[in-house]
Amino acid sequence: MASVTIKNLPDSLYKKLKVRAKNNHRSINGEIVNVLTRELNEGGFDVNEFLKSAEKIRNKIKIPLTDDELIAIKNEGRP
Repeated sequence: MASVTIKNLPDSLYKKLKVRAKNNHRSINGEIVNVLTRELNEGGFDVNEFLKSAEKIRNKIKIPLTDDELIAIKNEGRP
């Protein structure tokens, strides 16, 4: 696998990458690879990555919700 060194990276961009990496539980390098992969893929959307993220969020919920319960919550208050 190739390695890349980024020169003259603005501090403000580095700080944004650092925050984003922390929020996504990745290293800064992992976040850069993720951003580049998403940006450079033709679709720009990785279904598998989305499903992994959704599963992580679901696992954080203390009380497991069924699909029917989630649909009911989503539709609550809609005509």
